[in-house]
Amino acid sequence: MHPPFGYPPLFHLLGGIIRFLLLFGGAFFLLWYYLRQTRKAVPSDATSEGQRVILPLRLQAYERFVLFLERIQPSNLVMRLNSGDLTALQLQSLLVRTIREEFEYNLSQQLYVSQHSWELIRNAKEETIAMINQASAKVGTQAHSSDLVKEIFDISLSKGKPSLDLALEEIKKELQKLF
Repeated sequence: MHPPFGYPPLFHLLGGIIRFLLLFGGAFFLLWYYLRQTRKAVPSDATSEGQRVILPLRLQAYERFVLFLERIQPSNLVMRLNSGDLTALQLQSLLVRTIREEFEYNLSQQLYVSQHSWELIRNAKEETIAMINQASAKVGTQAHSSDLVKEIFDISLSKGKPSLDLALEEIKKELQKLF
């Protein structure tokens, strides 16, 4: 191309340099923007490695707490531990000791659940022990274990929604938030 009439060649050179800078500057900007966006989408190795390790531990904790809460349900607990030759006092002692042992076995799992869920689990344990002790006080120490079982069921039925159910619901909600 020939320069238009009246423009010195220096202006044409400057126009070419400006076009060159705009073209390559735009290409550089697009490349920089693309690389910045793709780096955001890929998590860092440390984060993904941490998630890979923690997620199975959290799932195991939820699983163990659900199992714990199911095992200390009064109906499940009594069916598992009651034998016909026990007194009410012996059965009470066995039930309370079993609940405490299972709780202590799962104690470290509190690291993987929320504080709210942990408090509900602790409350469920304490409420269940209190219910067993209350039933035992009603029937007396020399009563037969079947009398204690009947009283535990009566107290359990007379209460509203037990804290065991509330704790189970909260664990399930928390687990659903993970996925």
